[in-house]
Amino acid sequence: MKRGARQVIKLIQRSVHGLADTPVFREWLRTAKVTAGDVVVINNSFIYRKPLIKTPKNGQYLCLKVKGTQPDTKNVFVATPGDINSDFKLFSAKSANLPTLESLDKSLQKEISRLGRLMFVLIGALRDVPDAVPVNHGVVKKLEFNPSIKRQAVLQDAGGGKKTITIRQLTDPGTSWNAVKPKLEQEVGNDLSEIEAAFGVAFEKLRDKARLRLVLPTRTTLKTSTSFIARLRESVSEQRKLYEAALQKLTNGDAMADAHLREVMRIAYNFADDAIKVLQLLVSIADLKAVLLWSTVKEHFDLAEAFRNLPWTKSHKKPSLGRYREIIAGTRNHAFHDLLAFDRTIEADLDGVSVKARRLTLLPAHGSRKKTVPFDYEDRELVEILAELTRAPEIAVPLNFWKKNVKVIESFERLLESTERALWALNKTRADGH
Repeated sequence: MKRGARQVIKLIQRSVHGLADTPVFREWLRTAKVTAGDVVVINNSFIYRKPLIKTPKNGQYLCLKVKGTQPDTKNVFVATPGDINSDFKLFSAKSANLPTLESLDKSLQKEISRLGRLMFVLIGALRDVPDAVPVNHGVVKKLEFNPSIKRQAVLQDAGGGKKTITIRQLTDPGTSWNAVKPKLEQEVGNDLSEIEAAFGVAFEKLRDKARLRLVLPTRTTLKTSTSFIARLRESVSEQRKLYEAALQKLTNGDAMADAHLREVMRIAYNFADDAIKVLQLLVSIADLKAVLLWSTVKEHFDLAEAFRNLPWTKSHKKPSLGRYREIIAGTRNHAFHDLLAFDRTIEADLDGVSVKARRLTLLPAHGSRKKTVPFDYEDRELVEILAELTRAPEIAVPLNFWKKNVKVIESFERLLESTERALWALNKTRADGH
């Protein structure tokens, strides 16, 4: 076996061993009452898939043989025992439908031969691409993006009395403008309002036009910290640290508790929305390329457990990604969308208030029925204005939900890390000629 494939085998063995060492697996093993020769099948999907995951589950499952009273994690097998819904399933050694086991080495060689290149988009290097747009002004001709310049922005002659502004970032137009404003004042004068307006329009056009180039790794590409998945992981790590800091301040119960709770909700909402999309991608790739799941099975299981351990009412045996997003969106809606801080619907007691009728309109023309007021009465317009005031739907969760959500974010971060490691290892198998 080639060196690259041996590295993947070690990753799979390490991941399976880690899973077998979890308290959940050990407890399942205790209650399963295994005997020598039995086969333990590990599921290849641990989350509740519907309706977010569109790809069908892969038919291949990792398996372990029981040696004495413990599964042998040094010798991993692959089998196709049919669809399995529980995390783990035991087949007795005496069972008539004992699945046929194939060695991991043999299964891996087949998987490597059909990897393709598209999955390696995840470890493709991201590179800035310089770009430019015209500026609609008589003095400034062009706005350029060049991330290699050392200053925030520079002003250069473009010929014919025209100027070019070169910037190094596309997120803060104010910083770039302030960097060139003094020099423009020296050369043009103090009235820069028209140039600033034209600069602002050009900045937005440049933001829309500029692109990052993703370069797929070759068979000999070395691991880089600028890959697509590395940037994702770095972003999740930064958000997790901000989340933990806000949660700690919230837990301490200082005077800014409401502000800290809003920050926790904001980060949780962004995470739930974006992370679920990425998780859908990872699960779908694992469905299509089983070896990626095999190499990260422990982290997939840990993330599912983190979802399960949230203090919510489970409607399914497996954690629902859709429900997770609904809960966090519901808590955020009330905190961020309600200017009027009311947590319940208001009903006014109008006992003794009489309504003076104006007119009742019957049989309006079919085409005008939506514009017709069937029953008109005094102050109807005031009632309609008051009826426009609404409150956002709210889902209340305990503080413990936000605390345990840290584990979800951490587990997702580790899943990204292990997926990145597995992809680089699989890329090396291509370098070995597979």
